[in-house]
Amino acid sequence: GPEAGEIRTFFVAAGRWRRGVGRALMEAALAGLAARGYSEATVWSFAANERANAFYEAHGFARDGTERTEETWAGIAEFRYRRALP
Repeated sequence: GPEAGEIRTFFVAAGRWRRGVGRALMEAALAGLAARGYSEATVWSFAANERANAFYEAHGFARDGTERTEETWAGIAEFRYRRALP
C-alpha cells in the first residue's frame, strides 16, 4: 500500500563486508523512507541468499509471506521482507 516504501537494491563489495557499510546504507535508506512519511519498509531478496536474508532480519525485517519469480532474474524465487518504521 501507499504506506510502504520499498528499498530497491543496494550492494556492498565483498571486500567491504563486515565493516559497517551495509549498516550505514540501511540506516540511511530507512531514515529516508521515514522522512518521506512512510510507516513501513519493504525489500525483496532471493530466497537462497542466506547472507542478505540474515542481514535484513538483523535489521528488523521479517518475511511477509509474499513470494515472486521474475524472468529478469532467471525465475529465481524471491521473498518480500517488511518492517515498521519509527
